[in-house]
Amino acid sequence: MRKKLLFFILLLFTVKAIAGDDKKQEVDSILSKAKELNAAAKTSLQWESAMKALDLANENKYDEGIAKAHFWVADALLNIGLYKEAFKHLEGVQTTNYFKDEIEMQAEIHRLKGKGYLKLKLFQQGIQEFHLQLADAKALKGDSQKKSYLKAFGNLTTVFDVLAKPDSVFRYIQLRLDCLQGLDEKENVLLYIGVYDDLGDFYTKKGDFAKAELNLKKSLALIEKYNAPVFYNTYTFLGNLEQGKGNYKKALTLFEVGLANMEKVGLWDAVARKCKFLAYYCRYYKLSGKWTADEYDMAYTWGKDSLDNKNKEVMDAVMSQLVKAKEKESAAKVSKSVTISIIALVVLIIAVTFFVRRSRHNRKILGQKEDALQETETINKELTEQIGENKFNNLNELAKSNNPEFLTLFTELYPEFIQALKSLDSNLRSTELEFCAMAFLNFSTKNIAEYTFVTVRAVQVRKNRLRKKFEIPSDADFNSWMRGLAEKVY
Repeated sequence: MRKKLLFFILLLFTVKAIAGDDKKQEVDSILSKAKELNAAAKTSLQWESAMKALDLANENKYDEGIAKAHFWVADALLNIGLYKEAFKHLEGVQTTNYFKDEIEMQAEIHRLKGKGYLKLKLFQQGIQEFHLQLADAKALKGDSQKKSYLKAFGNLTTVFDVLAKPDSVFRYIQLRLDCLQGLDEKENVLLYIGVYDDLGDFYTKKGDFAKAELNLKKSLALIEKYNAPVFYNTYTFLGNLEQGKGNYKKALTLFEVGLANMEKVGLWDAVARKCKFLAYYCRYYKLSGKWTADEYDMAYTWGKDSLDNKNKEVMDAVMSQLVKAKEKESAAKVSKSVTISIIALVVLIIAVTFFVRRSRHNRKILGQKEDALQETETINKELTEQIGENKFNNLNELAKSNNPEFLTLFTELYPEFIQALKSLDSNLRSTELEFCAMAFLNFSTKNIAEYTFVTVRAVQVRKNRLRKKFEIPSDADFNSWMRGLAEKVY
């Protein structure tokens, strides 16, 4: 009898263990799908898969699954722009035993935090996280260590390129070249291509076109050898090289090859920005390629509208799921409270106490729902403020780099001012609007000359022409007059 009982108990534990393993395999399968969706840039689907894996892993107390699910959820939220929620999930990873035991996951968390800081333009915090990633990577072995180093060095290359520090850019490119030694070329072809692309771009900006061409040809050889699916950066840098050499038509052809690859990969945000650039490029150099400047402008407008709608759909879907998650959490708390209340009521056996507790319980539910809705409204408000703040921070940077996106963003932020100018002269050219926009932002004559790559004398001449056109009194400060025009409208 005892043997039968022991066998039965052992059988129950075995069944439970098998069922637990099946659940873990299901979580791992969902996480693999989330990783594939990440590679395909399907952010909303990646988020949904990772959340599904997180719920299942929590339900089965699968520590490794919880850590990895939090990681992929955070990655998706960073790409969407929900930075506050993303960092909460990164904290979720750090509460797991898997995170504490796995150095590679610790390094990846620093990488993802650095990525988030870069998106928020907090460059120093991003640099610090990438250095922490490098410190963790020292404990890794073999290819895992090299790949972690390459990712960190690659991100640092990007940061210092944005910060216009070419010496640091070159240093980190050299470190990446060292890491590539002994790393399987076919398996890591995109890492190889990325290093040669950045080296080619570095030499193009430096004016050493021979070295730039040599490195970019290495990228082309790898793309052809392994039929690499992603190569738009290579053709963009090749286009920059030909533009620097004065071969504007050839550069346009290369830019268009890069654009076609962006479309194939599905990077619609990059496609829209590239169309805007090509519209400006064709108009500036009086060229036409696959499309004319006007057609590229139309493609940019259509692409931007479609992308905005898509991003809104993704954002709405995520926010809806966040509300549901809050409600589910509240329901779980409520359920627990109900159980405790029922046990207390059974023990006390007092009907009056039962109704009092039930009434309090209902009020608690309403309060929790109101708190959940209030928290969601707060998140939306913070996100809106964050997006607006980022736009204002970006405006000056776009002006300083003479980026064609400057006028687009300025018009979005100060539409009334642009309308006021056009009411004075409806035939104003975009270059005149950009010039007036810089004056509105109170840039000095010297600044405008520096940012638009002309002489101070040329800026003064343009100011005099605009004074005559707008009948600005000679004793009136040009910049103050522009701001005064905006105040009249507001």
